[in-house]
Amino acid sequence: MNVRNMEYLLMIAEKGNLSAAAKALSISQPTLSLFLSDLEDELGTHLFYREKKIMKATPAGMIYLDAAKRITAIRDQTYRTIHQLTHEPQIVLYVGATPLRGSIMFATVYNDFNRYFPNVKVEIKESYMKELKSLIRDESINFALGTCYDSDDPDLDYITVCKEEVVIGLPAFHRLALLGATYPGYPSRLMPLDVAQLSDMPFVLMSQGNTVRAISDNIFLKARMSPTIVFETNNNLVLNNMIRQGTGAGFLPHSAMTPEESDIVYFSINPSYFMHLALMTKKNKRLSKEERFLAYLVISYDKDNPRYLPGMNSLAMDIWNEFRPR
Repeated sequence: MNVRNMEYLLMIAEKGNLSAAAKALSISQPTLSLFLSDLEDELGTHLFYREKKIMKATPAGMIYLDAAKRITAIRDQTYRTIHQLTHEPQIVLYVGATPLRGSIMFATVYNDFNRYFPNVKVEIKESYMKELKSLIRDESINFALGTCYDSDDPDLDYITVCKEEVVIGLPAFHRLALLGATYPGYPSRLMPLDVAQLSDMPFVLMSQGNTVRAISDNIFLKARMSPTIVFETNNNLVLNNMIRQGTGAGFLPHSAMTPEESDIVYFSINPSYFMHLALMTKKNKRLSKEERFLAYLVISYDKDNPRYLPGMNSLAMDIWNEFRPR
């Protein structure tokens, strides 16, 4: 297998036709067509078929493309690793991230970032939102990946990507659980629940400094409730487990739901509450190209995630429009 040939095949699959693929590769369409024909003759099978004028991979083509993706990825990673061994990083970015959501997000986009900026070293500082905001204010980090509830902060700018609903989890034996579990469309659609109906219920909550906890406290304030808090954690898995065991009711991000578990039932809050997935920077900070591109990758990662709702603000839209494919 020739790596350049693999790039040709991958581009055909990406563009869906020879003309667009040839243009992207800066070669003529007859040259690309001849290449594909020769390769298919060599393999003794077709790699693409046409469906409504779009070239789609045959089963053999899918096998070839899968191998091509893995081999070109190994080549690219090898080149990047060698480059990093022989070149000192010219820029260091210090990025804050929450231990779960933020760190997973960064790990997902890092390879794409490193491909474009191999001389930029990125150091991650893991912490929860309260400390991350302090690190931004004293300029210990360039920006942070995480969540926020109230984006009206005199010290920070928020590049909001999307938003996520906060829901309530109840143990299945609770008197309201049957209503929630039989609500039409559950779990895709959740029954709205007035939190005041849980005034006699103990609560398990996220710890102070967590975005969901800030929302929880605001809900209690508006409902004029003084809840009995029996357990606090920064781990959604632990919180779900405590609810399932009947320790109390709890507030969770929608993405942390485990509706396949029969011993926990989820509800929407009436009225609904949302938290924003965001990048946070110091107020009026001018982002470098490297910082903006990393922000773009984060936006791209979450923008169309079906678990979240659209929520890009003007700062996010400016970055998206700067780097998005034309």
